[in-house]
Amino acid sequence: MFDHLSQNLQYRRDVIRVLLMLTFIGGCVFSAINFYRGLYPLAIIELGYGIFSIILWRNILTTANFQRWVMLYLLPFFIIMMYALSVPNASDSIFVWILTIPVISYLLMGRQHGFWVSLFFIVCGIIVYHLRFMSSDLPLNIAVSLNVILSACLMLTLAHVYERNREKNEERLLELAGTDKLTGLANRRKLVDSFPRYGAYAARHHSPLTVVLFDLDFFKKINDQHGHHIGDAALCHVAHFLQHNIRKTDLLARIGGEEFALLMVESDAKSCYQHVESLRQNLISSPFTSHMGQINITVSAGMSFYGDDGTDLEELLVKADRRLYLAKDNGRNCVVATDANVVI
Repeated sequence: MFDHLSQNLQYRRDVIRVLLMLTFIGGCVFSAINFYRGLYPLAIIELGYGIFSIILWRNILTTANFQRWVMLYLLPFFIIMMYALSVPNASDSIFVWILTIPVISYLLMGRQHGFWVSLFFIVCGIIVYHLRFMSSDLPLNIAVSLNVILSACLMLTLAHVYERNREKNEERLLELAGTDKLTGLANRRKLVDSFPRYGAYAARHHSPLTVVLFDLDFFKKINDQHGHHIGDAALCHVAHFLQHNIRKTDLLARIGGEEFALLMVESDAKSCYQHVESLRQNLISSPFTSHMGQINITVSAGMSFYGDDGTDLEELLVKADRRLYLAKDNGRNCVVATDANVVI
């Protein structure tokens, strides 16, 4: 997820760079035209904003306060549109630029902020247009007014619907990318992406955080004797058993083969050990049943603890894996939480 957020931010940086360059070029061109037409205040504003845009263009890729600079760029940009629409001798074709506000706002600010900014400036633009360009011909006024209002509403609606669907599709893709296809559990990527949030919470609140590695005992024998399709079904059985017997606040992931990882929050080492031991014992009394009969499945587990064994996920996984192998050496079907080769 963090990679995704970084890529999303980079995408918006690239988009605003293009807009800034176009704003600089447009500001210079329209400034020259308006100087020629005698619209000096508007020409000076456009030239100044064009210079501001090229300065921001040089720094937008590296600034840490990206969203703040987006607002500092867009709000004056939209205000200048309103002013340009209102000045004497201005062309009514400027309203075309008002119709770009929803697209630009949603693209750079997202759905929530983009909606309110778009709505405010679209309403302002419609009001300014009516005050500035309506004639005394009532039927024509009604037709023009309807065209202006409906076109503005259409652009706002299209931008909103597109952004909402884009966010939903993005969430769905992220969910699929973080899900193990066989078991439906989180996968290693989801575990890696989620751990910084769990770790930050543990550090900030001085709260316990435990990493547990489970490994199915003699899983290769199940595959060899019954076939890989039965092995896959056995994995799903264990995955569903574990998922239904852990707390909603904990995160269970399949990280490869017959190995599962569990993040347990806000429970001390003793409570976590007792819970993992309970899972191990209860799994024995919940054998996997297939058309080929019952298969008794056991697991070995190793545990590590945030702070005492490290604060990085890889450190904690290495520690838990070491203790998992101690559990294997102790005869399997047990839980190990220390390096002393002692089953607690």
